[in-house]
Parts: sequence; structure tokens; C-alpha cells
Amino acid sequence: MFFILGTPRSGTTLLAQCLNAHSQLAVPNETDFIIPMAFVLDRVKDPAVGRPMVADLICHSAQYRASLADYLTHEEVRALVAETPYQAWALLQAIYGAVARRAGKVLAGDKSPNDLNFLRMLVKVGGLPAQAKVIHLVRDIRNVMVSLRAWQGPSDQDDYFARYWCSHNLYVKALRERQPDTYHLVRYEDMVQDPAGTFSAVCAFLGHTLEEGMLLPEHRHPRYRKARHHQKLYEPISADRLDAWRTELPEGLAAHYERQAREGLEAFGYPLSGG
Repeated sequence: MFFILGTPRSGTTLLAQCLNAHSQLAVPNETDFIIPMAFVLDRVKDPAVGRPMVADLICHSAQYRASLADYLTHEEVRALVAETPYQAWALLQAIYGAVARRAGKVLAGDKSPNDLNFLRMLVKVGGLPAQAKVIHLVRDIRNVMVSLRAWQGPSDQDDYFARYWCSHNLYVKALRERQPDTYHLVRYEDMVQDPAGTFSAVCAFLGHTLEEGMLLPEHRHPRYRKARHHQKLYEPISADRLDAWRTELPEGLAAHYERQAREGLEAFGYPLSGG
């Protein structure tokens, strides 16, 4: 399996949907069991006790019905957990291997932006070993905040989310950047300005070649059509919003985000406004 790591509103859904449109790649809708499973594996060492907990967690997680249930029944999940070593990476490989087979593809990946909040726990229990392939998607925090504010309205996220963006993305970069065979950094800005080039490189990283149809909006899953914050998913990939933060953020907010996320902005090549 492979992971797509990125903060919310970074374009992870677009990336995942384009990969899912590939004839050999599957990416289920966003899941929510991986980090909770990691906590169980860390806290409950007895497999006889932990296996039923892990199986129940997966099958009854809030997102199961809209994600893994498209591929695996409760009974199939329980059988996989029962027959797989009680280890994070082994369990993830078993589950996503089964997803790929059910989809008629050869490789499946996970896209769960909120996992970044507790990624250290997944690392601790061995769920993100050196051989696990990671696609790390980063987007300019100023445009991330434009998107968050349009979706959720003004909130206290103005005072903390940029710090999270900075620390979480720098952690992934520091953790994996010395492993080029299993770490691939993608900037959202490059993805929307050069979709073919970006996805050609991503596909090569995963051991496959670009298929032109994977970039077409009509090949994206219809489940997101009613979600207001995903309306652009059904339009051609476009770079027309890259400077939105310059005109759509209230005065002073861009500088506020830059103060919180300066190290990350500089590390990922985003110039400061100087405001």
C-alpha cells in the first residue's frame, strides 16, 4: 500500500481521485481508522484482546460505510484481522491489498488528512516503515486558510492552524526526505499548473505510467458532488486560484499566518509577502 499525506484543504482529494481513476491504482474515500488502530496496538499488547478491538474499530468507524465498505464486508475485515500478524504495517498491507484485489487493481493507497495530527503514533507502532511509499502533498498555507475560511467561516483556526500546517509538514519532510525511493513530495501549485507532468512523476514513483483519462473530471467519484467544498473537483484541473490569498484574506491575516508558519513556508519554497 501507499500513503497520501497532507493537511486538510491541501488538494488530497483531487490527488486521490486522479490516482483512483488509474486502471491499476485504488484509493478509497477518506478513512478514519488508521490512527485509532495505532493507539490500540500501542496500548493493547495481547493479540487475543486487541484483534477484536481492531476489527470492531474498523467496521464501526464513522467513515467505514463511505470508504472501506465499498470494497470489504464486516466479515471480510474480521477475517483479515484474525489471520494477519498483530502488527500495524502487516494489518494495513492486508487490508489495502484486499481493497486492491476487490477493485481489480494491483495497488491501493490511503488518503486521510486528519491522520497527520497523530502521525507520530503510527510511526511509533511501525505502521509507517521505511519501505512504505509516501506521497506528501503540500499547499501554501495562505491558500489553505482561504479554503478553510470559505468552507467553515472565520474561526479560532486563524490562531493555530498555520502552526499545525508548519509542524506537521516539516515532520513528514524530516522523517522521509532522505528516503527518495519511498518519499515523493508534491506541491499543490505544481500539481495544478502541470497536471500531466506531476501525475506522470507520481505514477512512476508508484511503479506505473500515466494514463491520460485519470486527469479528467468525469472520472472522479460522484459521492462528492453534493459537498459544497468539493465542487471544483468536477471541473478541469486549474491554476486560477493560486493567488487567491492576496485578494481574499482580510487585511493582516496573511502576515499573521506567515509569522506562525515561516519555517515551513521557507522550507517548501513559498515566498513571504513581507506584510
